[in-house]
Amino acid sequence: MVILFSIVANLCFGWAIVYLVCSVFSALKVGRRHYQPLIFLEFQPHRARGPWELSRAKLMMRLRLLAILSVLIGIASLTGYVFFS
Repeated sequence: MVILFSIVANLCFGWAIVYLVCSVFSALKVGRRHYQPLIFLEFQPHRARGPWELSRAKLMMRLRLLAILSVLIGIASLTGYVFFS
């Protein structure tokens, strides 16, 4: 059981890191089109231009929600890991 909690916590925190990396690369790419350093579409979806950026904004908002949920699950499984070990 302790090993399962450890694996789940690592996967959840790993997903959050993957989301952060994807978010920064997306912000850099969109920022180049808007002539600004960074534009995070998941926080400013109204700034999206065209269908590609609109779909990217929707995708990044979903990924943000999944990252928040995975961090919460990761904290819960880490707490379970500490409690049961």
